[in-house]
Amino acid sequence: MEGIFIGVLCLSGCLTFSTCLLHQYHFVSDAMTWTEAQSYCRETYTDLATIENTEEMKKLKDTVSAAGHSSEVWIGLYSHIDWKWSDGFNQSGAEYRNWESPDPNNFAANEFCVAMKYYGRWFDYFCHSKIPFVCYRGTLEDSDFVLVNTAKNWTEAQRHCREHYTDLVTVRNDTDREKIHKLIPSLLLVWIGLYRDPQIYWSDGSNYSFSSWYRGYNPLGSMKVVCGVADLDEGGNWRLFSCEERKPFVCYSVPTVKTLVKVRVELQDSSVDLNDPAVKEQILKEFQERLKEKGLSGVTLKWREKADGKVFHKEEKGSDKKKKTEL
Repeated sequence: MEGIFIGVLCLSGCLTFSTCLLHQYHFVSDAMTWTEAQSYCRETYTDLATIENTEEMKKLKDTVSAAGHSSEVWIGLYSHIDWKWSDGFNQSGAEYRNWESPDPNNFAANEFCVAMKYYGRWFDYFCHSKIPFVCYRGTLEDSDFVLVNTAKNWTEAQRHCREHYTDLVTVRNDTDREKIHKLIPSLLLVWIGLYRDPQIYWSDGSNYSFSSWYRGYNPLGSMKVVCGVADLDEGGNWRLFSCEERKPFVCYSVPTVKTLVKVRVELQDSSVDLNDPAVKEQILKEFQERLKEKGLSGVTLKWREKADGKVFHKEEKGSDKKKKTEL
């Protein structure tokens, strides 16, 4: 069967598909929770709106504005909020917090590390900021806390603590917090070991790469999951809210474009029956793999049969007519 594919793949350059189709957006004015909106979009269209570039951002804003809406609409964004300690501590005391209200407020959806102010309160903070930090040495049950008064970002501070001590400090209770508080000079802000991964996702499973976050606060409180809106009052930029709030929303669908491609196949093994279902299926698989290699996804291939039920027709001897099949 190998002789078939050499001829087919030599002609694969004539297959021209375009998958660069913008999402088609659909505004729904009925106020629903994020989960209800997700279910509605999946039943009626494809899913809650996914936005992958600035052109789609503009298209979504135009769609919502054309419907006469100018505030917040659910889109397919959501995020898990999972605070963790650098040393992996997850026993009794791991949930201890001493936030300074209104933190954690996730400014610009980019505050994933935690710093402690000299008076003992905590703030979520940009991980790339360079500030002093507190390490601990020994075990949590029998530990010494050490202030390192050298400005480093959170990752650098974690590495320093692990190389020279045990880890960035874990704060399990008021006693731990008070010990650290006494180490910190007035006005100083220091890293502690609490952090979280971004964990930002699209409802349809698309890769999260493009973003357009509102440059302001996204209060998290004690929520474990938050969901995203496009805020038309803020130029369509994205914000995070409780998923239980009720808001209008935007779904998306993808226009289907059908392309008919004619392919001439030159057989190297004349005993092969190209109309054998197994052979036709294998040829389609070869085409699909080549399309993936070219970066074309979301393409569905199928054979188009003639009136006699066959796909492939042998070239007539002495005829100028070429042996072709339609895909």
